[in-house]
Amino acid sequence: ASAWMRASETALNEATRNNPSSIRAYSAEMGETSMKREALMREAFFALDNGEISPWFQPQISTDTGRVTGFEALARWHHPKRGTVAPADFLPALQDTGQMERLGEVVLYGALTALKTWDRAGFFVPCVAVNFTAEELRNPKLAEKIRWDLDRFDLSPDRLTIEVLETIVAGSPEDAAARNLAALAKLGCRIDLDDFGTGHASITAIRRFTIERIKIDRSFISRVDKDQEQQRMVSAIQTMAERLGLETLAEGVETSGEHAMLGQLGCAHVQGFAIARPMPFDDTLAWLTQHNTKLGTLPQIRGGTAI
Repeated sequence: ASAWMRASETALNEATRNNPSSIRAYSAEMGETSMKREALMREAFFALDNGEISPWFQPQISTDTGRVTGFEALARWHHPKRGTVAPADFLPALQDTGQMERLGEVVLYGALTALKTWDRAGFFVPCVAVNFTAEELRNPKLAEKIRWDLDRFDLSPDRLTIEVLETIVAGSPEDAAARNLAALAKLGCRIDLDDFGTGHASITAIRRFTIERIKIDRSFISRVDKDQEQQRMVSAIQTMAERLGLETLAEGVETSGEHAMLGQLGCAHVQGFAIARPMPFDDTLAWLTQHNTKLGTLPQIRGGTAI
C-alpha cells in the first residue's frame, strides 16, 4: 500500500508541474526522475549556506556611447562535482523548498558588495539590477529591509534596480507586491519591467508603479537585424516607450548585427552574449578594464568629424 501511495504522489507531482488538467501515469523512469529531483532539492538547500550559489554579473551597455550602464545579478550554482548547474534545474528546487527569499538575500548582498568594490576600484557602474520574485515582493517588510541594506552599504537607492515580471505588475494594485513596488519606487530605487511583451501589463499598471525602463523580451530580439517583422515589433515597443517617457533595454542580444540594428531603432541599452556572458564577480574587474580600454581607442565624433 505504501508503494502505491508513493507512486500516486509521484505521478500527481509530475502532473501539477505541467499544464492544468494534466494527467500522468506512474512509471519507473518517473520514479527515478523524482528521486533525482528530491536529491537536487536537498543539495540546493545546503548550497545556499555554503556559498556554492552566488550572483554572477552580466553587463548592460549604452548603444549610444558603448559605456557600461549597469550589471544584472543572476543566480548561478557552481556544484563541486557537477560543475555549473543550470538555473532551470535549481531554481524550481529552491522554489519547492521555500528558499526563494533566502536566494534573494544572497543575490542582493552580493550585488551591493559588488557595487562597493567597483567603486573602490575606480570603475563607474551606475547601478546593479536584481530580480525579485513574487514571494519576496509579498514580504510586508521588504521596503524597510532594502532601505536598511542600502544604508548599511552606504549606497543611494538609485544604484539598485528592481526587476519584476509583467505578471506581477499586472496584479491587483491592492496586494502586498504592489504596495512594496510603490514603496521602493518612492524610496528612489529604479524599477525595470522584465520580459516585456510576454505578459499582460497594462499602460496604467506601468505608470502606477513608476516603471523607468522596460526590458524587451529576447523573443523580439532574435534575428532583428534580418527579420523586418521583428524590426516592426521593436519599433512599436520603442515608440510606446518614448511616448511614456520610458527607457528600453533589449535582452538576449547575441550578434553584432542585432546590436547595431537595435541602436538604429532607438533602443538605449542592450544586454546579451554579444556583449558578454554572465561572469563571476572576480572576472568583472578584468572585463571592465578591457572594455574601458577598448572604448578609449575608438574615435570620438564631434560635429560630424572623427577625431
